[in-house]
Amino acid sequence: MDVTATREDLLQQLRQIKQTVKEEFETLSENQIQWKPAPEKWGVLECLIHLNIANQYYVNQLKFKVEHAPTNILPSFNFEMSFNGRLMLGILDPKSTRKIPSPGMFKPKPYHLDTQKGLIRFYEIIGDLEQVLEASDTLDWNTKIVSPFTALIKFRLGDVLLFVTAHYQRHLNQARRVILQPDFPIS
Repeated sequence: MDVTATREDLLQQLRQIKQTVKEEFETLSENQIQWKPAPEKWGVLECLIHLNIANQYYVNQLKFKVEHAPTNILPSFNFEMSFNGRLMLGILDPKSTRKIPSPGMFKPKPYHLDTQKGLIRFYEIIGDLEQVLEASDTLDWNTKIVSPFTALIKFRLGDVLLFVTAHYQRHLNQARRVILQPDFPIS
């Protein structure tokens, strides 16, 4: 896969994700953004908070790689996803509506559900990811990133860029489905 073309595509997807949140979710009332279709299901805000919690780990790892990238090594302009990366991308496929339980460490807790703080943090994390992508033309996309679950599972930097972006799309789709629920509050 061509790194330059993929990088530009991911940056475009992130711009679209930010636009979607701004136009479709920021305009919701507090009642609407906090509403849940059922006690065990996530509402719009919980989808966004989950993204904050889960993606923060990976974005921190990516920022570290940018800050500590060797300057004397030429980056590779081609990248092939690892087995683990392909597996994770398949799990996080935004087109899928198959429910996948979130690990406990990535589930929003009631004390996370502050709308303004959640939205601010959402934009900070996605902004950091954009900065990583902007700097990624000097990085080797085959560099290893450790999973938050165990050091035994590793991904390539390019894997993480791809599946974190897919993760954003997956949960924005979920949040959109919440808004389409027949019982969704009108204000």
